[in-house]
Amino acid sequence: MAEEKKYTILIGAGGTGGHVFPAIALAKKFKFDGHKAVIIATGNNLEKKIFEDHDIETTFFESKLKDQSSFSKLLYAIRLSFSPIAYNKRIAKFVKEISPQLILGMGGYASFDLLQAGNLIMVEEGINEPYIAIHEQNAKAGRANRASAVNLARGIIEGLPGAFDWKTTFFQLSTDDHVFLGNPVRNEILNINRKVRSFKECSKSPRILVLGGSQGARSINYAMPEAIKRLSSEMNIEVVHQTGEPDHEEICQMYKENELSPEIFPFIKDMAQAYDWADLVIGRSGAMTVSELSATGMPSILIPYPHATDNHQWFNAQFIAKKGGAEVILDKDLKLEILVKTIKKIFSHERVLSDMAEATYDETFVNATQNIAQFCYKMIEQPPLKDVYFD
Repeated sequence: MAEEKKYTILIGAGGTGGHVFPAIALAKKFKFDGHKAVIIATGNNLEKKIFEDHDIETTFFESKLKDQSSFSKLLYAIRLSFSPIAYNKRIAKFVKEISPQLILGMGGYASFDLLQAGNLIMVEEGINEPYIAIHEQNAKAGRANRASAVNLARGIIEGLPGAFDWKTTFFQLSTDDHVFLGNPVRNEILNINRKVRSFKECSKSPRILVLGGSQGARSINYAMPEAIKRLSSEMNIEVVHQTGEPDHEEICQMYKENELSPEIFPFIKDMAQAYDWADLVIGRSGAMTVSELSATGMPSILIPYPHATDNHQWFNAQFIAKKGGAEVILDKDLKLEILVKTIKKIFSHERVLSDMAEATYDETFVNATQNIAQFCYKMIEQPPLKDVYFD
């Protein structure tokens, strides 16, 4: 039997948990399959805190784009992708030394720096040609990935469908290299066996999980205590509320003043247990939240963060809402009456929760890590572009 090939894989991810967590899931899969996987990140405090809990090889390089405005970053990325005069030579040296078979960018400017350096060192130094791909988590591609898609990446993997429009597809050299495979979801969440409780149980004692701890979720935090107070006059409602550190003490006080005693945490570490317990999630619509809801079949009320780049959280929310799995409330419409009415509608009518759960569940996200890994292995083994197109 022929010996299985072992690959060296570099994954660029940094800046936010939305980039880092999918990268960790993929790195663990590559490692489990016997390959060498290294995550390249910027080394900020958030990244280091996340990586502490995972046995993954990491290397940190400070991005040249750190602390620049979004507009400056975009201009720099576009200029650099076509006229590479100032690429990160430290990353390029690292890429040359490790000689990877795959460079996978997960979005963000740490990812862009890696793809740019890898592309240049490949051309200038003549190392073995790696397959360069990007994975976009959101339903609207971020600026770094949009710039990378035009001139750096050969492969495009979408975590939510429609992230790249026809203009990006036009630049791709092979239609097989642009695929929707979903976002990797943590194994502990995939392993729960969540079941929709009976209407009698849900309507009598609804269980609501509030995810207000993410960046920019203050409006959700402050809306919930009064909404729960109003609902408590009609329902024996149970609440687990993640507030984030900055709002934690004040939200606790607000619930106390309303004579309510939910479980309130600055951060929920065991999110799998929280999903398994809840009947309904209320929160923002970041890509990983939408993916976790899809993998577990969790009904939700989604309130997109209004200042997200290109309004991408609204597009993320629509992925579930169009199927009937989520109610969407715009942040500007997050009024007490609207929130209370929406929650009551979900818990007051039989089959609403079960229908939402069925609509939300999407096996794509259950199998995303496996399918992305298999896609990458297949593409690594493709002949180089020069052999395919110029022989």
